[in-house]
Amino acid sequence: MSSFLPNYFLAAIALCVPAFPVIAGTEPETHAALTDAEPAASQGEYVVLVSENTLKQKDWKKAAAKFAKHHRAKIIVWRGNDITKAQRALKKAAPRYVAVVARPQEIDRVFVAKLHTLSREMNDDIYGDFIWGIVTGHDGETASGLLAKDEPLILDRALGTTNFDQQRFKQSFFITDWGTREFVETENYVSKEKTNAKPGEEMVDIFAEQWEKIRPQFLMSASHATEFNLEMPFGEGLIASAGTDFYLVPKGKMPGFRRALGNAEKSEIFFKTQKLKKLPRAQSEKVWIAAGNCLFGDCLRTPFSMAVTAISVADVKQLVGYTVPTWFGEGGWGTSGQFFGGHQATSVGQAWFFNNQILLKNLPAPFTKYPVPLSAEGMEGIYVNGLASELAQKGVRISRELIGRLHDRDTVAFYGDPLFRTRFNPEAPSTQPWDCRTRRNGNARLFTVKTTRGNAYKGDFCLWFPERIFADEKFSAQRIGEKETAVAPDILTENFVIFRNLELGEGEKLELVAHPKK
Repeated sequence: MSSFLPNYFLAAIALCVPAFPVIAGTEPETHAALTDAEPAASQGEYVVLVSENTLKQKDWKKAAAKFAKHHRAKIIVWRGNDITKAQRALKKAAPRYVAVVARPQEIDRVFVAKLHTLSREMNDDIYGDFIWGIVTGHDGETASGLLAKDEPLILDRALGTTNFDQQRFKQSFFITDWGTREFVETENYVSKEKTNAKPGEEMVDIFAEQWEKIRPQFLMSASHATEFNLEMPFGEGLIASAGTDFYLVPKGKMPGFRRALGNAEKSEIFFKTQKLKKLPRAQSEKVWIAAGNCLFGDCLRTPFSMAVTAISVADVKQLVGYTVPTWFGEGGWGTSGQFFGGHQATSVGQAWFFNNQILLKNLPAPFTKYPVPLSAEGMEGIYVNGLASELAQKGVRISRELIGRLHDRDTVAFYGDPLFRTRFNPEAPSTQPWDCRTRRNGNARLFTVKTTRGNAYKGDFCLWFPERIFADEKFSAQRIGEKETAVAPDILTENFVIFRNLELGEGEKLELVAHPKK
């Protein structure tokens, strides 16, 4: 067996292209910020899900126990190779958060898809009933490091292979996907002019230099990728995962890398003979949204994948990535949009969760449970064309959006502790658009939503409730300005609420009243 890649390593897919109740004493100025007041799950709300085989491994058993102790969680053990066997125990436990402690050898496209469906089967509606995250790494000790901290990670520094809102970060750098060999950097929240790399400079080396210089806490990537590499935009070199490290593969050596990709013996020879530089090991905790990368979130049942190496040697605490070739893009870019477009307490895990629920809302009811293929190969264009024909024969009106959302449903993985928190620096010139504050009044929980700058704004507003609520007539929402108008949420469950394209005028606010379940 290769020291770099297991014998079962598969060839990567070719590169992808009511009236509102008035409650006294509820002035918004007295509301507390919905930020760090309730960082932990209440007793019984958190479950650690782990396989019997993984629990037999000493280091992995310690990881599961560490998560259970910190979050006052119950450990549920599933047997065999089918994680859906845990459904009955999960339904009985009724968690709000689930950490799936799993060895890389257990994680693939099918595993991720089954977790998506499992999370929606706790009751009769189509939406997720808990936020789950896969906890993994090169070993159990590494997996333990994904445990949420008491304080949030403040995101001041960012790096990417695609553009993002640089005014969120005091220092940032991204290689553009607008034109070849271009990059933009930010110092003290001010973006410099777009710059072109000098002749002879390797873009992958520039990425590595900025990796060391910036010590990013946030990573955003797009461009071509597989389970084992990430290209710089326009094919200007790549980063590859091999053994327990990331390696820098310059543009001129990419053909050799591609020829070796998928063959364990050739891959080992390639990495041993090419004298490649290693990407320096992490110097800072970070989160990574692989918004536009094919296959990046699929471990492919090996510890040598991009996702596992990012967690293990790049100190990535949360990671979002596709397990299939990208096409429609709503799963990845939508997660990014919900994160940057949320409120001050929106975490990466919540953004990913909310985006999945919106995707389900936008599918016709029969297709929220329509079987999707459980292999990357099955998601290729030939399958999409076949599916379109099948649905058309059933009288379904076919659209690009319908097929695209079916493509993205259940395909984007989330790694990390669902309660790990991140915050943008409130001093940044650009902030998350929504400000959400909360207080209690008797048995009610009140939320006041404004725009951060007090300006007019239209966008999705998504809120994960600090505790379960009664999702019935006890819940009310009212837009308050010159007039008071009832607003109906697009999605309301006992765990969360979503308003699609909520529009508040200058000085307006949205008042929510919820009654927690005891």
